[in-house]
Amino acid sequence: MSQGTENLEQEQESIEISHPETLSVWGLAWPPILGNLLWSSVGIISIKAVGSLGAEAVAAVGTGQRLVWVFQALLMAVMTGTTALVARAVGSKDMLEAAHVTRLAIYVSLILSILTTLVTIFFAEELISIFGLDPVTQELAVTYLNVSIIFIPFMTFGMVIGASLRAAGDVKTPMYIGIITNILAIYLLLGLVNGQYGMPKLGIVGAALAMGISFILGSAIQLYLWMAGKLVVPLGKAGSYTKERLNQLVTVSYPAGIESMVFQFGMLAFFWIVAMYGTAEVAAYNIGVNILMLSFILGNGFSVAAATLSGQFLGASNPEGAYKSAYQSAGMTVLAMSLSGLLLAFFAEPIAWFFIQDQEVVRYAVIFVWIFAISQPFMALEFSLGSTLRGAGDTRSPLIITIVGLLLVRVPIAFLLYYLEMPVQWIFATLIFDYFAKGVLLILRYKSRRWMKVLKVDV
Repeated sequence: MSQGTENLEQEQESIEISHPETLSVWGLAWPPILGNLLWSSVGIISIKAVGSLGAEAVAAVGTGQRLVWVFQALLMAVMTGTTALVARAVGSKDMLEAAHVTRLAIYVSLILSILTTLVTIFFAEELISIFGLDPVTQELAVTYLNVSIIFIPFMTFGMVIGASLRAAGDVKTPMYIGIITNILAIYLLLGLVNGQYGMPKLGIVGAALAMGISFILGSAIQLYLWMAGKLVVPLGKAGSYTKERLNQLVTVSYPAGIESMVFQFGMLAFFWIVAMYGTAEVAAYNIGVNILMLSFILGNGFSVAAATLSGQFLGASNPEGAYKSAYQSAGMTVLAMSLSGLLLAFFAEPIAWFFIQDQEVVRYAVIFVWIFAISQPFMALEFSLGSTLRGAGDTRSPLIITIVGLLLVRVPIAFLLYYLEMPVQWIFATLIFDYFAKGVLLILRYKSRRWMKVLKVDV
């Protein structure tokens, strides 16, 4: 046995390693939910602060954010691969492998983030122009995008380490770091957007800086704790890069990457259709998404639990445990998202007025929220069962299902309705058909049990 392996084993003696039977859906879900609730408060404050600058600023920030998410798609794919492989390693009690996967994922993510950042900076004008925004909104969106994107490479460390910790069953450490990050983000948003607390008034540039600086702090804290050996996933030693391990990561990640790109470009196409109706409709769409953030947060929390349990149970050679955990995750997610969606819909109008004092924007936002609330049970299946498949390493099935729901159902129907000059609420209603189709396909894939046999770990 090598000295590095001996040191790693000694290091792990003082760290409690989770086993899937000791974990619960709610125990894994509530810390991400709480952390994301705080993060949603940052989003609300961001929209509120920017909303004081007018509908153009709200539309610009929403447009810029969507393009940032598009170019984060490759990084999120690596996070999916990291989750699946680390969860398998932890389930089989191989913490050295978990360390190697984490190190390799950081290398890959850093390279991808630098490349996508450069592409975005060089083509920001062209990318924003596809939405056909008015000149003022166009200029603001380009500015927001250029400032936001430069922080992405620095955030990759925290993204990978956070994904690795959650896959290992430690969902509390990312939550605690997120609390610190979100408090800083709120302080900077209030200060930099409208010039409070003695800070300069920077408008949407201040919003981009606030988010970027706070994320970098979170990444720095996670990187320090990891390098100091304070986390359940160890630092490991040199040798994380092997052809076999890279192939394993790529095999799991690339379908997730394609899915993320398909999803983001599909969402951009849908957003583009909405944008053709006008600035008020775009602002309403952005506000509506923020109103429903609570429901999405619940779904994201349960998705962490579903992926972690799926991967760890299969790593522990307990496929029946993986199947049952997926059923529990799906049931809890559907209940939580359905109830929260209806609650938010009932209070959509006063919440919308909180964001912006524009009667037309508020009217469209309320319509959007009610339509999206109807979609929540089906959307919950995408969060839970989709994450179960990804945690098991089955990333191809969610890709195919996303293509069907988004590119073969939602976007074509939305284009047809726009061509027929239907009101924008008809465009919003295509979400129901999208999520219903995906929900049915996910249930069929789950019941087939074939997703349990997709990933073979041998590195």
